[in-house]
Amino acid sequence: MGKSKRKVAHSKKEEEQAQRVVKIVFVSLIILALIMLIAYSFFG
Repeated sequence: MGKSKRKVAHSKKEEEQAQRVVKIVFVSLIILALIMLIAYSFFG
């Protein structure tokens, strides 16, 4: 019984970390798109 509880806690921790990584990727993509738009308006 102790093993299954640890497994559940571990998978929950992994899931939270995966969600954090997805959020970081989306935010970085949005920032990159904004930088590209600004650069295009200056140099385009």
